[in-house]
Formats: sequence, structure tokens, C-alpha cells
Amino acid sequence: MRILLWHGWLLEGSGSNVYTARVTRIFREQGHDVLLVCQEGHSDRYEWIDAVGTVGVDGVSELDPTGASPAAGRCVVLRPRIGTLLPVFVLDDYEGFEVKRFVDLSDGELAAYLDANVEALRAAAAWHGTEVAIAGHAVPGGVIARRALGPDRYVTKIHGSDVEYAMRPDARYRDLAREGLPAGRAVTGSGGDVLRRCLDLVPGIEALLRVVPPGVDEAVFHPRPRAPALTEVAERLRGDPDATRGRPGRLDGEVRAALAARDGRALDELAFRYDQEVPDPDAAERLAALAAFEGPVVGSFGKLIPQKGVHHLLAAVHGSPHRPHTLVVGFGTNREWLHSLAAALERADGSALEWLAGALGLPGLTAAAGEPAGVTFTGRLDHRYAPSVLAAMDVLVVPSILDEAFGMVAVEGAAAGALPLVARHSGLAEIAGALEEDTGRVGLFAFEPGPAAVANLRAGLDHLLGLPGADRDELRAAVSAAAQTRWSWTSTAAGLLRAATGTDGALSGPKA
Repeated sequence: MRILLWHGWLLEGSGSNVYTARVTRIFREQGHDVLLVCQEGHSDRYEWIDAVGTVGVDGVSELDPTGASPAAGRCVVLRPRIGTLLPVFVLDDYEGFEVKRFVDLSDGELAAYLDANVEALRAAAAWHGTEVAIAGHAVPGGVIARRALGPDRYVTKIHGSDVEYAMRPDARYRDLAREGLPAGRAVTGSGGDVLRRCLDLVPGIEALLRVVPPGVDEAVFHPRPRAPALTEVAERLRGDPDATRGRPGRLDGEVRAALAARDGRALDELAFRYDQEVPDPDAAERLAALAAFEGPVVGSFGKLIPQKGVHHLLAAVHGSPHRPHTLVVGFGTNREWLHSLAAALERADGSALEWLAGALGLPGLTAAAGEPAGVTFTGRLDHRYAPSVLAAMDVLVVPSILDEAFGMVAVEGAAAGALPLVARHSGLAEIAGALEEDTGRVGLFAFEPGPAAVANLRAGLDHLLGLPGADRDELRAAVSAAAQTRWSWTSTAAGLLRAATGTDGALSGPKA
């Protein structure tokens, strides 16, 4: 089957990016002819991409083969020629683009962006002979597919960021969603919560809603002992040429200086002094050192932006009597603020903590007595490193403040044997509830968000870290088995195809 996927961004770094990449790979392995329309500029990083090119109003460029290993199907990536402006839901740095939030676009900028993508998608589908089209995000994917392909020619998949960062705050995007979603064959989402939130803003699409959860690659996400897992990652990182562009360690001194001066603007600016998309140059040495650590390791994995709540994790860990080491893996514009928070906690600097408490929204932040807990930052670690790093954690914390459609990293961490501890809301609550049901541990894998989030997170960590060693090892194995059994990318791909072809009777039970 000729399957086209439209996705507006990259293939790593966020849940929707990873979702798109994993499903595309499955389709190729199953023998489909897949056309992936996205802005990924480093297709050489993905062994399942067979050729790359560009597409615009004047058609498809010549394709450049990548030398990928043969498979039953093939995958071609086309980058739409949209100019230099790339709209996003949450600000991040994107190589080669001027980045602007959707809600900050002028009407003219929004129209130009949509028009360019519509022309590109129309040309791509005609060139490909597309039979099934899957558009990412209620906006802009749904409306772009509607205008490029016509009604009843596509499925839209909701990811949550579209609902919370575009549709909810800006009436323009609710109008666009009401144009795009009802005209498609189906509207899929990772869980009932995100589909209900979408339905609140786009009434009348009840019959189109389908739950299609993301998956986990059980071949790579599985439990491993910490020492060999991190040693292997360190060795691979030493050979990663991209790491030279990452965050240099000397910036720590500038963070301390900005903190001493209470200069928030300087902290913000430091985040643009290096390439956010790569590992830190000394990440290999940091992880090699952590491989020898014998105490508990808790961590976070993902974007370092305020909405993800990593500052709650640092504050909670600092007060834990178990003194776990914290591993912060990820990238984002809030990273230097997190470094400043870690430094202030380590030095028990009450004045700095008072300033940071106001800036970060952490009321009552104080330094705990006793030895400070260690913190290791790595920068971004992509799919090559993620499975082993997650396996090295005793507990993976997903402390998101705002709603999440699913929380894919929590499932991947669970499959790798890291006990999940997530904020009990939105799609994260659905994951925690499923794993608690499967393991018979009600209430163990989530904490209550809100004003007492830090205290509740600390209590949740203390409960998990206080389990006897044998009990915790047994629970890690049970969580891994549950995640691998319950979620798979093969079932995700199958669910999308059933929704797209109208053969989803087996899926219609869990409609929102």
C-alpha cells in the first residue's frame, strides 16, 4: 500500500516526532511504499530512510539515495519548501529556521505557511500515488490535508500540543481544526483524555474518534544492569562527532555568575550559545562516572522547558532522605535555569533559592540538610542512546505540569525497567493506571500535581526508593513485561491503517 505521512517537524526530540518515526519504520518493514513529508534535515541518522528530496508547488526534486539496508518496503522523505519560518507549539531551536509559536504568527504568516504546505502535500501525493494519508496534529495537519487532498482522503492524529498550545488559546486554530477534522476519515489519539479535550473544542466529531496508543520497541527497550549499559553509551558517545557542538562545561561558570547577579536574561541567552540538538561534549565522561555509582539513580528524559516540570524533580530529589543521583537527559531553552537551580541547591544558597523560587514557581523552596544529591546533565541523547540510559535509572520521573496526550517516554522507561513516577493527570494518568492495574500496585506510579507537587513527588520517590531491593527488582521486571505486552508500534501502525481504511471495527470499542 502507498502510505503518506505528513508531519511538520523532525523525527526525534518530542513524542509526536518519535511516534512518526517509529510508525514509518514499521510500515516500511511490513512492505508498504511510504512517503514521509517532514522537515527532518538529517535523514542519514535513520537507517530506514531509502531516499530524500524536497517538494513544493513546482513538484518533487530529484531523489538522493541514502544507501539504506533493503527492506520489504521503502521510505522516501520529502522536505516541503516552506521558507525560513517554522511555526512550533513550544519554542525550541531548529537548525536553519526562524522559529515562532503558532499563537504568535500574524494572519499573513499563518496563511503563507499553510499555503506552502498545502501545495507541497498536493504535489507529493500526486507524485506518490498515495492511497492512505495520515496527517499529524489537529492543526496544522488536519486542515493542510483537507485543502491538499480533499474530504475523506486522510486520517488526522492528535498529539495534545496542538490542543493545548494552539487550539485552546487561539480561536484561529479552533476554526482551522473545525475545517480539517470533520472532513477526514477518522481522528485518532493516544488515549481517551486527549480525544475528549479535542472534542470539547471541536464538537460533532464523536463518530470519528479512535484511540490508537503509541508503542514501544521491545527489541531495544528492555532491562539492563546499569554499569554495562552506561559504559556502552559512554563508548558510543566518544565516537559521536556531533557532540563537539554541544554545551561546553565552561558555561557552568557563566551560570553561576548569572545566578549571583540574579540575571534571568543572561540565563536565557546562554541556552543559545551551543547546539541544543546534540549531546554535551563531556557527556561520555559523566555517564562513565555514573556507571560506577552504587546508589539509586532517578532521572528525567525529554525537553527542558518549564511545562515539563523538571524543576519540580530537582527540588523534590534534594529533600529525599535516600539522596539519589539525578540524571537529566534532554535539551531545551530552560536548561540553564535548571543548572542554576542545581547549583543553588548544592551550595544551600538560601538567597539564590528564594530568587529561583519566584522565577520558577516553586514556593517554599529551601535547601535540605545533609549531603547534597548529585546531578548529571547530558544534553540531548537520541534513539541510539535512549534505551541504555533509561535502563540505568531506578526511577524515571515525568513531572509534566501541563496536560500530556500520552507520555511515551514513561512507557519506554518502564519497558527498560525504570519504575515510572508521573504526574497523575491527562494521558500520564492513563499510563500510570494501566501499569498499576497490571502489577497490582494501586497508586504507586503517580503523584498528585498542583501546589503541593514537589512534596507529593518527594513522597512518591521515597516510597519507590524505600522498597526492599528484591521487591524493587521484581517490580522493575513486572513493569517492563507489562509495558512490552500492552504497547507496541506494530499495533499502533495497524490501528492507524484500520482507521484510514474504514476497517476499524475491532478498534471502535475504546472510542472517547
